[in-house]
Amino acid sequence: MKNPAFYIEDLDKSLKKILLLFIATTSLGYGFGLRYLYLTTEANPTTLESHYLGNEADEDAEIMKFKKTEKSILTFLHDHLFALGILQLIMSLLIYFTRTKKRLKAFLIYEPFISLLVTFSSIYLLWLGIPGLQYIVMITGTLFHAAFIFSLCILCYKLLKN
Repeated sequence: MKNPAFYIEDLDKSLKKILLLFIATTSLGYGFGLRYLYLTTEANPTTLESHYLGNEADEDAEIMKFKKTEKSILTFLHDHLFALGILQLIMSLLIYFTRTKKRLKAFLIYEPFISLLVTFSSIYLLWLGIPGLQYIVMITGTLFHAAFIFSLCILCYKLLKN
């Protein structure tokens, strides 16, 4: 990876403020999204699976859930892949223009895209009826979230520095 033509750390204070406000807004929206994710899946494999496949067979279920329709699963996948893909592109570009160790920078730039592809492909395949994929969804989803949040922290530090 070549060194960029400029670094975020060297930008004018006005540009740094704009980027910091973008990061703050993104962080707040992302935090609400994580809370919603927890409320709908409870961050466990069984509830994650029932969120997409329903739980009609479970007579003891407190809340009855039905399998998502093809239209709703495709809308969900489309919306999330486009929104998170664009957001990750912006984050990757911002990380690219920081003074960060090359290996860490490469990981934070590329890994989230791989996690997005694997996570949402696995959700679709799980919905199609392939069992056990909820574990892959949880692992790659967690990896995406960790990398994304770590990138947010690095960017905040770099923008607040000086």
